[in-house]
Amino acid sequence: MPTDSLPDWVLQQRRRVGDRVRVLREEGKLSQEQLAELTGLSRHTIYRIELAQYGTSIDHLALIARALGVEIVALFS
Repeated sequence: MPTDSLPDWVLQQRRRVGDRVRVLREEGKLSQEQLAELTGLSRHTIYRIELAQYGTSIDHLALIARALGVEIVALFS
């Protein structure tokens, strides 16, 4: 789905989640590569999520939350 057709508020939420993933990853002293290994996702996918270039699935967010040792809701706060 092209991002041009999405409302700005949706893209803002995507950016907030990506920022939160990055902050939690850095707090845990993990590289994108390490988080990718822990989740089974590619480093490129982690990169795209953090930069809000990718509308990720709830499944990916659940994997990320578990790898970071947080509840999934922490990715949205």
